[in-house]
Amino acid sequence: MELGDERDPKQQRQQQKEPVCFFCGKSETSLSKCSKCRVASYCSRDCQVKDWKTGSGLPHKHACQSYARIGLDSVLKTEDDQIAVRGELFGRVRFYVCPYAVHKSSVLGKGFLFLQSDRTLAELSLLYPKTTRGHPMGMRSLLVHFLTMGEYDTEVCRDDFELAVVRTALQATVDNYDEQTSVVLLMRFRCGHIAVGKAPLVPDYGICKSLGKDYYSQDAGALQLNIDDV
Repeated sequence: MELGDERDPKQQRQQQKEPVCFFCGKSETSLSKCSKCRVASYCSRDCQVKDWKTGSGLPHKHACQSYARIGLDSVLKTEDDQIAVRGELFGRVRFYVCPYAVHKSSVLGKGFLFLQSDRTLAELSLLYPKTTRGHPMGMRSLLVHFLTMGEYDTEVCRDDFELAVVRTALQATVDNYDEQTSVVLLMRFRCGHIAVGKAPLVPDYGICKSLGKDYYSQDAGALQLNIDDV
């Protein structure tokens, strides 16, 4: 289940900035675009070649498809793309959040992971933190809580209509998942996109249980994960 529009006022303001060269950062009156993604801009052929091969941290050849997917408007246009990006995000943080979920469920009982971000889903879909205009995006993070349905009712959705709308789907998912093979996810992003679902437990339950005890038994509060560091 998912809700929300990919557009966001903050995101739109970012996109209104004048484009700069993706490699050197210069602002020129005439910038050429990458012929593949039609998003990345360059002030010269030399900068384009260097960015494609080495980039400033990550070669554009690895990130090109992620820019093509959202376009200059920085919007994930199809449900399939949104599903794919949510899966990619979970893949980047699963070795942190799965042991956390297993440990928390052993203490609190059945529940779910609530992943939130002050970034849009489209912004988080990019392989590096640079806007479609070539400007640095800053830190992209996920805030992760483990909640039981009781905590969800009393602390989260009581005053939040959007989250209250997905309660039925969330309850059904929590009721029917196997704690030893999967984890329940509620995701919410700055753009208003909300999704409920399940994901495979990775690594397996035994390893997650051991890691959870080692890393989260002393301080099992919320996790804040910088996705560009994981």
